[in-house]
This record gives sequence, structure tokens and C-alpha cells, in this order.
Amino acid sequence: RCSVDNRVTRVAWLNRSSILYAGNDKWCLDPRVVLLANTKTQYSIQIQDVDVYDEGPYTCSVQTDNHPKT
Repeated sequence: RCSVDNRVTRVAWLNRSSILYAGNDKWCLDPRVVLLANTKTQYSIQIQDVDVYDEGPYTCSVQTDNHPKT
């Protein structure tokens, strides 16, 4: 889950160097990864049937006023 506010203009979820979601657009092929929320306050994904191969860093990247933040 990633908390956002009204200053956020773009959002994305990444795993290692792969983009999972950019806004509402799904970039990964894994059907277990689903977007739960993309609202003014929350941007969250879910990985169903998670296993050891899903381990690793997951990053929520947001852009506000042309300044990216993770």
C-alpha cells in the first residue's frame, strides 16, 4: 500500500527494475498481480498466491511537481 495525496501526478509500482503497474495500466504479465486501489489517497497492489520467488523489494514511485519520489 502506498499513501498519496492531491499533489501526486503519476504513480507506479516496481519490483526490482520491472514495472508492475503504471497508474491503472498493468505492465507485468503475471496474472497474480492485481491493482487494488488507485485513489486520491491510496495506490495499492496485491500478489495472490505469493511464494518464495516473489521475495524482493517492491517500490511505490510517485511524481509530484515533476519530482519523482519512492
